[in-house]
Amino acid sequence: MRTPLRSGFGLALVALCACASGPRPFPPPVPEVVARNQSAGDPHAGRFTYEEAVAGLPEGSRLLAVLSTDAGEIRCTLDPSEAPIAVANFVGLARGLRPFQDAPEGPWHTAPYYDGTPVHRVQDGEFIQTGRRGTGPGFVLQDEMSAGHVFDRPGLLALANTGAPHSSAAEFFISFAPLTQLKGKHTIIGSCDSEDVVRELARRALADPANPPKIATVTIRREP
Repeated sequence: MRTPLRSGFGLALVALCACASGPRPFPPPVPEVVARNQSAGDPHAGRFTYEEAVAGLPEGSRLLAVLSTDAGEIRCTLDPSEAPIAVANFVGLARGLRPFQDAPEGPWHTAPYYDGTPVHRVQDGEFIQTGRRGTGPGFVLQDEMSAGHVFDRPGLLALANTGAPHSSAAEFFISFAPLTQLKGKHTIIGSCDSEDVVRELARRALADPANPPKIATVTIRREP
């Protein structure tokens, strides 16, 4: 018998798959975000394109991210129909196509960004957070917070931020409970299954903060 929370993970994935389609056009740029990224030297000014992110992938209607972790695999369906900038950025970083910095004033380079990143934060009973590398990627993204996407179920994949507008970049979290208090505060980019793996990562990170579990790789796929 599945627990209610496990069912919630499944429902979250099904609900997102039902609404996910192709990417919608990028929203108009926010001038201050573009200016900030240009000042930092970001060659894409915070708007790495979806076409560059998925270049070379087989055709398919579903865009997936498979997170291989110390505790097993997590499969996430990404939704560029709701957050095309954020999804393009996530995919580009995961595939080693989107340039980033490891430190301020450092060189801009490419590599699979998420490989080896630890689960560096756990909100007990709520979410795990990962995707931190160095001092950050050197850019920020404009917010894409849809009124229709709320944290009303577990299994949601969203970008972390500092609490200020337009402050997300590479770090992300996966919820394992409804988090209605986060409505309108984070860009949701997809929905994940494998609740047992997410909870095990949370357990390990809390049990040994000095040696947290890691994301080994993030593989991007397209499926029919």
